[in-house]
Amino acid sequence: MTDLQQLYGIINELSREELESVNRYIQQRRLTTVWAVPAEEIRAIEVLMRPTHELTAQMSEDEINSVLDEALDEVRRERKAQSRD
Repeated sequence: MTDLQQLYGIINELSREELESVNRYIQQRRLTTVWAVPAEEIRAIEVLMRPTHELTAQMSEDEINSVLDEALDEVRRERKAQSRD
């Protein structure tokens, strides 16, 4: 806890520009997320996704793009409907 108190003290001494720089750093840090997934779970995901991989291997790029566009449209419709609620 004393380390955190020291950090607060240092932050209180920062100039506005330095504070903005720290804020940008914190915002960027929040965007960077690392997930540690155990190997057995990755294998389970691979098994689960195998039929999809096999199906898409037979599709053209245009067909894949069409399916993705449809999925994105559906998500947008759902979000729009939720925002009205």
